[in-house]
Amino acid sequence: MASLSFSSISRCLPQSTVTVSDKSSPRKDIVCSLAKGNFSRKRDARDLTVTNVASPQMPVIIPLPEKENFPRERNHVAWTSVRQERWEGELVVQGQIPLWLSGTYLRNGPGLWHIGDYNFRHLFDGYATLVKLNFENGRLIAGHRQIESEAYKAAKKNKKLCYREFSEVPKPDNFLSYIGDLANLFSGASLTDNANTGVIKLGDGRVVCLTETQKGSIIIDPNTLDTIGKFEYSDTLGGLIHSAHPIVTDSEFLTLLPDLVNPGYLVVRMEQGTNERKVIGRVSCRGGPAPGWVHSFPVTEHYVVVPEMSLRYCAQNLLRAEPTPLYKFEWHPDSKAFVHVMCKASGKLVASVEVPLYVTFHFINAYEEKDEDGRVTAIIADCCEHNADTTILDKLRLKNLRSFNGEDVLPDARVGRFRIPFDGSPYGKLEAALDPDEHGRGMDMCSINPTYLGKKYRYAYACGAQRPCNFPNTLTKVDLVEKKAKNWYEEGAVPSEPFFVARPGATEEDDGVVISMISQRNGDGYALLLDGSTFEEIARAKFPYGLPYGLHGCWVPNK
Repeated sequence: MASLSFSSISRCLPQSTVTVSDKSSPRKDIVCSLAKGNFSRKRDARDLTVTNVASPQMPVIIPLPEKENFPRERNHVAWTSVRQERWEGELVVQGQIPLWLSGTYLRNGPGLWHIGDYNFRHLFDGYATLVKLNFENGRLIAGHRQIESEAYKAAKKNKKLCYREFSEVPKPDNFLSYIGDLANLFSGASLTDNANTGVIKLGDGRVVCLTETQKGSIIIDPNTLDTIGKFEYSDTLGGLIHSAHPIVTDSEFLTLLPDLVNPGYLVVRMEQGTNERKVIGRVSCRGGPAPGWVHSFPVTEHYVVVPEMSLRYCAQNLLRAEPTPLYKFEWHPDSKAFVHVMCKASGKLVASVEVPLYVTFHFINAYEEKDEDGRVTAIIADCCEHNADTTILDKLRLKNLRSFNGEDVLPDARVGRFRIPFDGSPYGKLEAALDPDEHGRGMDMCSINPTYLGKKYRYAYACGAQRPCNFPNTLTKVDLVEKKAKNWYEEGAVPSEPFFVARPGATEEDDGVVISMISQRNGDGYALLLDGSTFEEIARAKFPYGLPYGLHGCWVPNK
């Protein structure tokens, strides 16, 4: 049962007009201890009222399909291809959407895992499905659409895979075509532009979907979800890949470009309103035959933190027609693990330390630790750390996600806290920031209040676990000062990344709402709003059908 459970709403409701408050009504919750985390107990459905019902039936703008045109596997909807290419309509809201919440939450992620009769193997292979939730005056318009990448369009036209995805390689027709494919790999021509990982809003207002290949940078319209075209970098820095998670503010865009030939990373900046990346500096790798995978990285007010994991890019695995358990990477524990710190202003390396082995997809945040005179003595950097266990990658094969039988197979994870000293020490520390049992020993897909980017902060929002499970299945609010967590859980549900939106004018770090999208075991799904402070549910709105799991999102305020 859901921790905050409500009865479903019929799609046929009597016409009504309901006043929507700009504040959620105060509630008293009973809290029970589960493991060491706090889970809210089920509340009566009457606690949330149906609001914002504009017509007797949900006003669908893009109609539902008369006939289902997707494979009907008996799988959780989170791991099932999206039903149709696009849909848009107004959702019936149960509860109260704060009137101050005005804008569009965009979520990107793989949502189509088959072409014709061919089924993809890995979560990260799917063609990008972009979902929007537009909030205005307490109402909610939702929609989804496939991103029109060249890889997606070619697959639709030819009814087969045409570009190299995360674990998938097009099947060559003959030996000569195989040789040609290898040549295209080194030039980047055969790499996918399937922008299925994240979506960002640049300071000039452009909205770009991203993946780890540089060519997979695609501009979209946040209102219609139309694909506008490629985001073309105007510089000559070259390279094939970059971090899938750049640091984006109103004034700049920072990212890392791994150098696979001369192992290292370029740290680059792109100013608002331009397409030109400029080099801040370069970090040379200290170990291994290739740079460590750098899916994300953190920054502070004055420094860029460059992680060098022992999970390293592997050219040999890139050439393979069939995936290895580590896909495009290779585990080199003997090469050790490091964290480097570069000054944003000068491009100089100010610290480079060896740290315990680690595996992370996502850094949460970082900040500068200072002494009483205001001098920086260390950098604190937090991440979702998988206890140096690389098996998490193979756990994300679709056959593993679809075959959950009740066994507890999700590898443990924690909030890993690095301390990188500025005293010249060759070693840094990596420890758990709080007891992992607080969040069920699951930890990924994180967000913070963006006002605290690069600054000392207290709260993080992420996906945790209620075990047994094979994938993160809770939403968790982590208090890094009290070292406690609040958790939201619904049986059989798979929640996507919790995204925090601050209330305009807020003075408290957690004053806002947390947005997530939930895929349910019965094939349904809904948009969910939690109070950022209490972590209580304040509203939900059911989709006409369940949507596949998504990855990362961004907020686009209404003008």
